[in-house]
Amino acid sequence: MDQSQAGQKDTGEESLCLLTIGEQESWLVQGQQTPLRLAMGYRALVPGQTLGQFRREPPSPLELEQAIAWVEDIVMPLAADLAPCSALQLAPGPLSPVFGQVRLPLARIEQSFAQLAAMAEGDPLAARDLPAGRDVAATLLILREFMHHLGFIEVNLRADQP
Repeated sequence: MDQSQAGQKDTGEESLCLLTIGEQESWLVQGQQTPLRLAMGYRALVPGQTLGQFRREPPSPLELEQAIAWVEDIVMPLAADLAPCSALQLAPGPLSPVFGQVRLPLARIEQSFAQLAAMAEGDPLAARDLPAGRDVAATLLILREFMHHLGFIEVNLRADQP
């Protein structure tokens, strides 16, 4: 290993993963590798629906299930090819106003997703801590599935532009 490689190992830059969830597509960048395009975004989530968005606000339970299946089909194949990442960072997007710049454990993302699912089932109290909005719902779903299936235990929400 030469000194430039040693420097990368020491900083941990090589094993950082940056996830950018965009409107029509998402991108995953791991260290210095070429960005990987993912065919999903917070406004391109469910094929066959107008603009790929949820039709309802909050989304219906069926819409959530369809979106989960779609995202899983994209994310699960990454598990075999993705080298271990020391940390997951999420670029600014619809979740930024909800959480701010913070490090969140998977348990907190799961809790927020459970709130979203309760909202979908019609629980009026579930909406008290999670703002309404299709973009927030879709971004939360994508992040949750990404973390859940790729084994990330926490995510660092960034405030700066990548």
